[in-house]
Amino acid sequence: MATYQTNAIVLKREDIFEADRVYNLYTEDFGKVRAIAGSVRKINAKLSGHLEPFNIIWVELATKKNGDLFITTALSFKKLLNQNFSPAQVALFAKMADFTCLMLKGPQKDEILWSYILESFAKAGAVEADTDKFLGAYKIGFIKIMGFGDNLEEALWYNY
Repeated sequence: MATYQTNAIVLKREDIFEADRVYNLYTEDFGKVRAIAGSVRKINAKLSGHLEPFNIIWVELATKKNGDLFITTALSFKKLLNQNFSPAQVALFAKMADFTCLMLKGPQKDEILWSYILESFAKAGAVEADTDKFLGAYKIGFIKIMGFGDNLEEALWYNY
């Protein structure tokens, strides 16, 4: 069983089984990964507070024989959503995370994209009005880094 340690941003989470969750993480060293955290929905789970969406975390991942990744340790060191967030900011963060998950299909390290995602999420925390304009700018910048120029329709077509 190999283990990996890296920094990551928690993009999404989905409940599976009785007490487990699958997390979509964008990591500094591996790109987008899906990892399972066992028993995080239990009341006394130690990882659950660290694995909240839109947290930047240090995470230790372990692989099983079938290739699945499991989260063994996670420590959050920055929350991208501040304490006084508005519903519009939460919606903006969720749309940015959904777009990121849609466009990235597998693990592939990209330092420029890592920096862009972190900077964009940090700036999104200060956006209070005109979130659609910010989201559009995020999408255009994202697809330019991925090499699609500024053609959003073509980028979306390739990723479906």
